Amino acid sequence: MEPPLVWIDCEMTGLDQKNDVIMEIGCLITNNRLEVIDNEGYEAVIHCPKEKLDAMDSWCVRHHGASGLTKRCLESSNTMAQVEAELLAYLKRHVRPQKGILAGNCIHQDRNFLAKDMPKVHDYLHYRIIDVSSIKEVMKRHNPRLIKQMPYKQVKHTARSDVEESIWELKWYYDNYLKRN
Repeated sequence: MEPPLVWIDCEMTGLDQKNDVIMEIGCLITNNRLEVIDNEGYEAVIHCPKEKLDAMDSWCVRHHGASGLTKRCLESSNTMAQVEAELLAYLKRHVRPQKGILAGNCIHQDRNFLAKDMPKVHDYLHYRIIDVSSIKEVMKRHNPRLIKQMPYKQVKHTARSDVEESIWELKWYYDNYLKRN
């Protein structure tokens, strides 16, 4: 039996792993056929101090402000340690240690933040990843006409919606580019 895919998306205060932090995290787990095994999943908004939010770049200010995430971070009482413990407990209910393969778009970036901000979650996962954005980059170069047929994503920039769109996107690649059996 193939190991499950652990789909995670993090919304961060920026992309600098040394100075920025996770603001929101979402997780869904799928089987090998990309069927979600627990529709509830896990998602949480983490408290961020105003100074950290004030230091965000213009992209983060615009998008996290428009989605309401900045406000939710200020209002949240969830600590990073609390969210890490909850997410780890969620993973333990569905995935054996070092078996869940981390999946998502630009997932290496999320993995780097997990290593820094949630090391117990990071260490619980398998070392392999499935990076959906890499498949897109290969397809753009290998079959550029096909990429134009791909429906547009919603791009809401919330952790849960980004996870759902990443799963949908990989299904689209399976059906239209990779031609799964």
